[in-house]
Amino acid sequence: MTESQNVPQGESYDPYQGQQSYQAQQPYQASYEQPQVAYQQVYAQPVAPVAPAALYPMTDTDRTLRLVAFIFVILSLVGSCWLIIPLAWMIPMAVISWGIYKGTKANTVAFGVCTLIFCSLVAGILLLCSNKDR
Repeated sequence: MTESQNVPQGESYDPYQGQQSYQAQQPYQASYEQPQVAYQQVYAQPVAPVAPAALYPMTDTDRTLRLVAFIFVILSLVGSCWLIIPLAWMIPMAVISWGIYKGTKANTVAFGVCTLIFCSLVAGILLLCSNKDR
């Protein structure tokens, strides 16, 4: 007869500890314990970040004008890449011009004038001809 057969019911024998442990069997759940279902429902469906949609709707003509303006801004950026100081404002203006083309940034008169002066004459004129968002 083995040692596990000599253990009375309600007790278990742990061979590594060499002693018996008592397992209390509860037929009901205690009132202070909360069910985990509510927590599992909260974490069951994680919320994915939403890509920013176009905040400023535009027509096809506006989209074309803004794309050509962005291309001219990039061309002027590449053309003046040997000048370090102008790149400090031309790179952010190129990023904003891309945002205007995608519809996530507003096309304003001020940005069109700044593009006209600092980046490209053609790009500035195209942004000024395009419909303004503000």
